[in-house]
Amino acid sequence: MKVTVPKLATAVRTAVVAFTFAAAPAAAAAHQHHPLVKSPSRLHTTTQWVRRHPSVQASVGQAHRYGSTAVVGLESMRDLASLRDRYGFERMRAIPALRAAIVKVPPARLRELLAAAPSDQRIRYVSPRAAHRQVLSMPNDPLVNDLDPATSRPFEWQFTASRVDRALDLTQGDRSIVVGVIDSGVESVPDLAGKIDGLWNVSPDGAIAAAPTSGGNDDTGHGTAVASLIAANVDDGFGMAGFGGKAHVIAVHAGYHGIFYDTSIAVALTKLDALGVRIVNMSLGGPAVSEPILIDAIHKVAADGVLLVAATGNSHEEVSWPAAALQPSEGGRSYGLAVGATDLNGAPAGFSNSGKHLSLVAPGTIDSSCFFGVLVALPSAITFDESACMSRWNGTRDALYGYVSGTSFSAPQVAGVAALVWAARPELRNYQVADIVKQSARRATGAGWTPTMGCGVLDAEAAVALATSRSTPEWSRHDGTSDPCSVDGAQAPAWPIEAFQTISFKRLPGKTMADPDFRVGAAASSGLPVSFRTSGTCTNRGTLIHLSGIGVCAVTASQAGNANFNPARSVVRTFSITNARGKRGPARASN
Repeated sequence: MKVTVPKLATAVRTAVVAFTFAAAPAAAAAHQHHPLVKSPSRLHTTTQWVRRHPSVQASVGQAHRYGSTAVVGLESMRDLASLRDRYGFERMRAIPALRAAIVKVPPARLRELLAAAPSDQRIRYVSPRAAHRQVLSMPNDPLVNDLDPATSRPFEWQFTASRVDRALDLTQGDRSIVVGVIDSGVESVPDLAGKIDGLWNVSPDGAIAAAPTSGGNDDTGHGTAVASLIAANVDDGFGMAGFGGKAHVIAVHAGYHGIFYDTSIAVALTKLDALGVRIVNMSLGGPAVSEPILIDAIHKVAADGVLLVAATGNSHEEVSWPAAALQPSEGGRSYGLAVGATDLNGAPAGFSNSGKHLSLVAPGTIDSSCFFGVLVALPSAITFDESACMSRWNGTRDALYGYVSGTSFSAPQVAGVAALVWAARPELRNYQVADIVKQSARRATGAGWTPTMGCGVLDAEAAVALATSRSTPEWSRHDGTSDPCSVDGAQAPAWPIEAFQTISFKRLPGKTMADPDFRVGAAASSGLPVSFRTSGTCTNRGTLIHLSGIGVCAVTASQAGNANFNPARSVVRTFSITNARGKRGPARASN
């Protein structure tokens, strides 16, 4: 096959924020299982619903983030009508499965709602739709794009690197193990022939509707690439092979041009749960803590028995959200898996996010470049990676393939292997499947969990072998190990205990160049120390601010969180600096 390099293109990504609300029934719809889908084992545990109320001052101060739309979490859906009358909701879309509603509220009533919510026992939270996620394909920065085109490896090198070929000797998978894909949609490419059991679209206002499977609904190509890694047909003498063997997929188009709102992801999760999928892959994320409605959705579908898999992100920072919501700190039993990326040698990829919420890692690049990543099938229209260095080429039957890098393409490999494990042992709970994937990951002898590798590198053969080697009674007792990557027993895991925190930081008055250095103060609701950084015509040493010239100074207060608290949303305060007479003029020299 001849490799051709696409022309460099540019694109402007815009988020669709227009809303058209419609009334929705107050009762949850019945589960609508696909006829070929085996429902996951229901855990019959109580869903842990989010109750989050910042201070009244903090809530009202964030009113500008709402526009005219808010997401309201309810103690009971029966309260929705009375809340509408009390706060003047103009339009509503109820989401009964998550005890929530998207509401349009007049600006004059929004501040009233935000101020009253903490003391209104009917309201669990009020949040904006501002937070959004992005697909986690490899960034195009030149320093991570320098590459060696001679790999001397098979096109689908990640397949044997993760030992999926050996795992398929133990199980061929099961077509009734359906993996949900929340992404940009999926196209009907040749490698996925007969493997797509359903396509759905989430509209900007939270409505979800079925889409025809004959063509597809992928608007960037990202979701198709992800689905091909999970479910491309195996042993058919054509193209590539998927990690999930005979597993099928149901895909939800939940974002537009690579932008995903937490509300849309939450709606997609509940739909896939209602359809009876076993596993959900989310190759998307962002640095902001997930909004309450998404946390509620994650908790609900996990309590219903679904295994959640998410990519950690590609900014070489802490694990992004929602992946960070799936894995408790420093390994251990979990309802989901947060997946980072490795290179060809099994070392952490230079771009891969890591930290306390990392579960394990899987192939994501050959050499931390975007030119030679992992092999995927692609639709004819591709916009998710517009760099000039992504390799792609045409195969037979008009199939298109490419090399793509990023944790977005590590996560679906794990989702596919989880499908093989569940095919081999369908009676296992979702957290037991997660246990097996982490326990069987390759790591140095005697090593446990680490913040850069999690529990180790994905090993499909070892995972299926571990699943089939244990008898059912062995899953009901604990062997006493303290290794967080080797948990046994039937006790359900606890969710990460990190609590929400906010920062209070008063506005700063204007200054003149005659003013001396001064100190700033801010407090986190957690009681943890707040750090500061500056930009503009000022500098800082800790809390001490120095005016360096006439202009504008911006002071950012941050709190990174710890084992008990999530990172706080940073607060920025700006102030102007003028000359001593109150007029702008040339900056004077500073000592």
